[in-house]
Amino acid sequence: MSLKDKEKWNKKYAAEEYITGKEPSSWLEENAGLLNTNGKALDIAGGEGRNSVFVASRGYEVTCLDISKNGLTKALALAHEKKAKTLPENEYDLVLCFNFLDRNLFSGIRKTLKSGGLLFYETFTLDYLKYSNFKKEWVLGVNELLQAFGDFRILRYQEVDENPKAFASLVAQKP
Repeated sequence: MSLKDKEKWNKKYAAEEYITGKEPSSWLEENAGLLNTNGKALDIAGGEGRNSVFVASRGYEVTCLDISKNGLTKALALAHEKKAKTLPENEYDLVLCFNFLDRNLFSGIRKTLKSGGLLFYETFTLDYLKYSNFKKEWVLGVNELLQAFGDFRILRYQEVDENPKAFASLVAQKP
C-alpha cells in the first residue's frame, strides 16, 4: 500500500465516530459458533477494530494490523471500552480479513495460521464494480477465495450480489 493509501485511511478514520460501527461484521457474528474460546488471532486490515474486539471478547489474544494509525488508535480505544485484551503474537489460531484484498498476503496467511486454525475472509467481488468505482485489482474473481484456500477445509462459503453490495465470504480451517 502507498503513502497515498495511508493518508486516505487516516483521513477517513480521523472522525470521532466509527465509520463501520462498533459491532462486528455480520458474517463473523453469524459464524461465531465456530470460534474457540482462546488462542491467537490476526486481523488483517482491521481498521477501527470492530472484529478484533469481538474475537478478543471471546478470549483470543489479538493482533490488529492496519495501514492507518488513526484506525489503530480507535481500535485500541474500542478494545479498552469493551475491556478486551489485545496482545501481539507470531502464530495464530484465527486470522480475520474483512473488506481488504492483497493477494500477496495469501501465502503469509497460510504460514501464520496454525494447523486447525480458522480463517474468516470477506471482501468485494467483481460484481461490486457495477456499484462502485473500485479498481479491478481490489476485487475477487468468481470463486477466487475457494481456489486460493482450496486445500483448507471449507466450513462456510457464499458469494453475494445484492445492490449495492457484492462480496465473497469464507470460513475455512487449515489442515
